[in-house]
Amino acid sequence: MSTCPVPKTETEARQQLAALYRLCYLYGWTDLTSTHISTRIPGRDDAYLMNAHDELFNEINASSLCEIGFDGLMRTKGRVLNQAGHEIHSSVLRARAEINFVLHSHTRAGVAVSAMPQGLLPISQHVGFVANTLSTHPFQDSTAAEGEGEALADDLGSNYLMLLQNHGILALGRTAAEVFMYHYHLEAACKIQVDVLAATDAPVLITPAAMEQMRYWGAPENGPHGEHVWPALLRRLERECPDYAN
Repeated sequence: MSTCPVPKTETEARQQLAALYRLCYLYGWTDLTSTHISTRIPGRDDAYLMNAHDELFNEINASSLCEIGFDGLMRTKGRVLNQAGHEIHSSVLRARAEINFVLHSHTRAGVAVSAMPQGLLPISQHVGFVANTLSTHPFQDSTAAEGEGEALADDLGSNYLMLLQNHGILALGRTAAEVFMYHYHLEAACKIQVDVLAATDAPVLITPAAMEQMRYWGAPENGPHGEHVWPALLRRLERECPDYAN
């Protein structure tokens, strides 16, 4: 297979979502049982799939993913709802009909850059992939601030990435491959920025002219992105944790 198709069945959606959880584990993007990734259930508009709040990412497989109603009810019996996750994911999926996957992380580098007043700087090539589809959102407790999910979706607008200030990264994708690629590039850009600023307070910045040349590299209109990488990622999963699809 050379592409990552939009899931057409619930089984496909579960397997692709489970693959994303295992990839997050392999790439070090986890935070115990916190953080979350969601996907739509093909052919349905009443519920979506997401992890429960009681399972590590390297334990998740296709059958352990939970059905959660857009009304906020956990429909998979005996599992624990991540309320903050529901507020974020349900709001984004409602607001963005073209989006099928949403990934939220608390990576150390992502949180660090989200707390920097200058935001993401044009320090690395990776920034060119994300800079033109990136927004920010001020910190609020999504379980306590009234209307936080809607406010987050408003600040996101039509972008595919967001730095949640003092909180982490939010990535969107039409396909599983695309949400992985957007998160990968933003996380890499954040890691590089943290490393560079630890070494110097006067980094070399990519010029605006050179950044403009990269404007369309990661632009959503040129996607979905990641089609060529996804099969290689799945081969890694088949070697290292083939039970993800069970």
